[in-house]
Amino acid sequence: MAHGIMIHQPSTRILSIDTLRGIAIFEMILCANISWNAGLPAWMFHAQVPPPDYVFRPDVPGITWVDLVFPFFLFSMGAAFPFALGKRAESGQPVWKICLTLVKRFAILAAFSIVLGNCYRVPGAEAGTVPSSLFMIAAWAAMFLALTRFRFRTESAGRLLNISGAVLLAGLAAVMHYGLGIRVSKESSDIIIMVLAYVALFGGLIWLLTKDSIMCRWLVFIAIGAVKALSSYSPAFNEAFSAVAFPSAGWIFQWKFLQYLMVAIAGSVVGDMIRKRKDTPESAARAKSEAWTAVLALLTVVFQLWGLFTRHVTADLAVTVLSATVFFSAMYRKKRLWSDIAMTGYILLVAGIIFDPVDGGITKDHCNLSYLLTTSGMAAITTGVLLFLETGYGMKSRLLSECGQNPMIAYTVTNFLTGPLLRMTCLMPVIDRLSCTSQAAGLLRGLFITAIMMTVTIFFTRKKVFWRS
Repeated sequence: MAHGIMIHQPSTRILSIDTLRGIAIFEMILCANISWNAGLPAWMFHAQVPPPDYVFRPDVPGITWVDLVFPFFLFSMGAAFPFALGKRAESGQPVWKICLTLVKRFAILAAFSIVLGNCYRVPGAEAGTVPSSLFMIAAWAAMFLALTRFRFRTESAGRLLNISGAVLLAGLAAVMHYGLGIRVSKESSDIIIMVLAYVALFGGLIWLLTKDSIMCRWLVFIAIGAVKALSSYSPAFNEAFSAVAFPSAGWIFQWKFLQYLMVAIAGSVVGDMIRKRKDTPESAARAKSEAWTAVLALLTVVFQLWGLFTRHVTADLAVTVLSATVFFSAMYRKKRLWSDIAMTGYILLVAGIIFDPVDGGITKDHCNLSYLLTTSGMAAITTGVLLFLETGYGMKSRLLSECGQNPMIAYTVTNFLTGPLLRMTCLMPVIDRLSCTSQAAGLLRGLFITAIMMTVTIFFTRKKVFWRS
């Protein structure tokens, strides 16, 4: 084992994908819980919501590490398609049944999104009053029962608990409607989860249609990018396209969801690259000789956060092209899986930087083509480096990967469980006061709450308790 580490078999879990998702979750909870009153620098927040007033400014170009959360999550979702759906296809499961699975997954995520969105409307939810905290904890318990994949000897026992969770959620909805005067509305949804539901459905269908042709999938990617460009640069086309594509879509099927398929499609290509490549031994000596290229690729990803945030776009493009040239020259003939993935990322990254001036500057909100291409490239390069570390050095980032395996628990546990408990025990007000004393204290607030989230999530992961997602 000291002389060579094998890439995982296609049927096993690729921890690099879980780790990328875990990184996204870590960043998501951290950025949401650092103190906004500690004087932290602008690059610690969304580029379009800068301090000191934190008002949304769509005309401010640039991205920060915070703006990588969503695309990294989408990319990891796309990378999982070949494993989740490919296993079903290879087992002989008919296409219609796989499509039904995708529809069920969409329904679960869409319902989950609506539950979250309506729970946030409970009076006192943001302030953390005791009644609202109890309501949020009860909602989390109901979601736990409804979404957990219970492993009992009889399948009916697990279904009964899932049904009991759904009944409890219905009871909480009745409390909101009749007790609090808040009518549950399908328009009140968690936009992030709703986009994930949309991408899970249509991204899965695209993978099914193109599973035997990566080229066809790239053509779909280009087609969506072309529509995105036209809708961005021509408001008239955008209105016409929305009317034709989704004439009665209303609250759910919107173009602003469809555009994120670009990130998931790029991720699915990388997932297929990992799944279809035969086992290749990575000797320790060879891994050591290639380590500098992995460092170069990772530094290039980090460099984007400086170049695009500070708006040194020309310098950023020049450095990225130089890095890509060096990387391609060193790794092209070696045909390593991880480097081929990184090369794909370099191509997307350079394309994204080129579109920066065309789009008037990269922005997450409102999302533009430069953002979709650039972040897809950064996600691909990061995945390649993680795979290199996993196969070349046996580094599996256990804590992050275990967190990434249970994303829905990780997504909800802070707002619905640990946060309310901290408020009810009066610890959160103390933490909030201390976090305003310095920048370090403001950051420590986020790290502390993120550590709690990871502890709870990893506990459930190790107990084999997973939510359907």
